[in-house]
Amino acid sequence: MSDNLAILAGKISANAIRALGAGLGSNLPGRVARKLSPTVLNRLAVQSRSGVVAVSGTNGKSTTSGFIYSILRRAGFKTVHNKQGANLVTGITATIVEAASIDGKLDADYCLFEVDEASLPVVASETPIKAVVVTNLFRDQLDRFGELDTTAKLLNKGIARNQSPAILNADDPNVAQLAEGSRRLFYGIESLAQNNQQPITRGAMELSYCPKCGAEYSYDLIFYGQLGHYACAQCRHSRPRPDICATDVCIGKSSTRFVLRIGEESFNAQITIPGLFNVYNALAASAAAAWLGIAGVTIVEGLKHYNTLFGRSEQLVVNNRKLLIQLIKNPAGASQVIGSAAADPNGRILIAINDNLADGRDISWLWDAEFEQLEKHPNPIVVSGQRADDMAVRLKYAGFPPERIAVTHQLERALKESIGQVGPDQTLWIMPTYTCLLELQKILKSMGHSLSGT
Repeated sequence: MSDNLAILAGKISANAIRALGAGLGSNLPGRVARKLSPTVLNRLAVQSRSGVVAVSGTNGKSTTSGFIYSILRRAGFKTVHNKQGANLVTGITATIVEAASIDGKLDADYCLFEVDEASLPVVASETPIKAVVVTNLFRDQLDRFGELDTTAKLLNKGIARNQSPAILNADDPNVAQLAEGSRRLFYGIESLAQNNQQPITRGAMELSYCPKCGAEYSYDLIFYGQLGHYACAQCRHSRPRPDICATDVCIGKSSTRFVLRIGEESFNAQITIPGLFNVYNALAASAAAAWLGIAGVTIVEGLKHYNTLFGRSEQLVVNNRKLLIQLIKNPAGASQVIGSAAADPNGRILIAINDNLADGRDISWLWDAEFEQLEKHPNPIVVSGQRADDMAVRLKYAGFPPERIAVTHQLERALKESIGQVGPDQTLWIMPTYTCLLELQKILKSMGHSLSGT
């Protein structure tokens, strides 16, 4: 009875929040439900016919989950998924409560949850996780997570809770070291196409050390950050051989092509979003799907027909002008987004930075992100948000001419003015932090446009 009451209260609060235009109803309904029934997440999740898949890591959780969802849907599975990116235990509870019937029944083959790294042990203690996918490990919100070894311990704890199989990025040595006592499947990039259309930007690199002898790794090939082909010069411990990999990767301005290898099979794959980081997201999803027994042909179709999620390489047309919205939140991810924008010299750019709790109070990461890539960008750059002035200073020290930086603190005004400056053949690249993204969602809705999942 308490579960039914919790579900009803969660549904009512979600509908009320949306009706009042007060938000997406992606967290508070979960809090309400858990207050009335602390076991509601567990009681619903165990009803999924094929189990729970969790996606965690620093960058790419939402996009990787979106790719997996697209593949599962293509394979005919009914999936509960926290599409809005609310990845704390309250957001996950809100998602599953909304999917359940009033009488406490859940009709789903899979529960697919993007999970915050620090929340993985909690979620794992309440749900039977069938597999955990880990994307990468970079510094992110030091005020919340501390250093990388703390994050790695949290992930290991979450994986060990259910002895879940771990699907790991072989190219990130900080990830490849995880879950040594568990069943593991590795994915990675083997090679780039010779005619690759975009330059590769390394971004912020985390120092990585051999778990066997403690020596620092050396690299034969670096894709970005610390992701690449590495080995220990002292004891020869090296990158695991990927079970699922991409070769001949060719990154375009709006899409990416590669050869996907799953075991002995090869498939020509394409995703409709740019960036090497999105190839890793697609590979993580492909590895998860292969682990679940989905055929390679279906995986490729799922990747091809993926629809972008809330603010993650999301494309819109507003007033007949093209917008591309890409969330930024830490040095490594931001550097990759900046690199994609820099490769579009005809594009316009709006950067919006807040420092609310959900963004991370510490904005020192702006100085580690490679804004220098925009130094020679030909068009003016608009900066907005609570820390617009800080962003303007960062661009100045990145070498971008101060006289071409427009500071507009009010985000609605910044957005509308930026759209007005976009030409018919141009794209407005919008790079917001998380609470700026939520504000953008409300502004765009008032203009008659909706972001994915809202």
